[in-house]
Amino acid sequence: MALLVIALIAVPIFGAGTAESGAAAKKMTVNVASVFPPEGPVHELMVEFKKLTEERSNGRITVIIHPSGALGGEREVVEAIASGTVEMAAQGIMDLIMYMPEYTVFEEPFVIRDVEHLYKFWETVGDEMNGLLEDKAGIITAAIAVRGSRMVTSNKEIKTPADLKGLRFRLPQYPVRIKVFEAFGAIPTVVDFPEVYMALKTGTVDAQENPPETIYTYKYHEAQKYLINTAHVWSTARYQISKKWFDTISVDDQNLLLAAWKDAEAHIKKISYNPDTVYIQKLVDAGMTLVQPDAEAFRKLAEPVMQEYDKTQWAPGLRKRIMDL
Repeated sequence: MALLVIALIAVPIFGAGTAESGAAAKKMTVNVASVFPPEGPVHELMVEFKKLTEERSNGRITVIIHPSGALGGEREVVEAIASGTVEMAAQGIMDLIMYMPEYTVFEEPFVIRDVEHLYKFWETVGDEMNGLLEDKAGIITAAIAVRGSRMVTSNKEIKTPADLKGLRFRLPQYPVRIKVFEAFGAIPTVVDFPEVYMALKTGTVDAQENPPETIYTYKYHEAQKYLINTAHVWSTARYQISKKWFDTISVDDQNLLLAAWKDAEAHIKKISYNPDTVYIQKLVDAGMTLVQPDAEAFRKLAEPVMQEYDKTQWAPGLRKRIMDL
């Protein structure tokens, strides 16, 4: 069977490869655009994928990882894999926000209970959702990694929603989360992710929320004293393939790449089942004070907001289906 090869084409932003057939062509370069930093389990999964792919192809396939948003932010990366101008990517849920917002509920407050519940979601509803996404947007989800539970950091001890009252709180541009934190009494302030550290350092915002791994990796502990274990959202990194590109390569290469992603996922799951257990301790060792808040008080204020979005945005019954797993 003649091999299909990827030839790099000069693309203004991404420089990703597309297919070119020819008997003499033997090598393939695969770019992975990542919005995550080059450390921690989320990045290590990509490194393991690269190692397995290059070993199993005897060096014929080269994998190049572009971390820290080098090929663009989440929106640009999702657009690139959907259009086929980059082969693979690692990102969060921007693809769902863009193409299937009715399924974003699993990364909203107090839907996922714990890490076991999150894995169960991906084995059931998440797998079903990924199939719909492939059909709708041409994005294949090949693997996932748990980033951890999102926790609040601040320079004020926060135990109840009343302690958030009046705090300028950095949030991503996620309407549901903004509404929920307004219900807590905070003043939501949208700040682009690359600017969060300086916003905390300069006092532009008073608090923020992210998984402990992100908090540690991006050194937010240098600007914040308290780590509030709200665990209000469980975040996932997702490793994806452009279907437009994938359909141009041989079935053998498709199988090799998919198996490498799955084996890399299994490897990271085994050594880092729940990264919170490691990174909470790292943050405490770095000087942060861990606070256990009244989670039920936060959950009660979030629930009316969530019920409203059940009616207006999310797929009917989806939140309950996930919570009942």
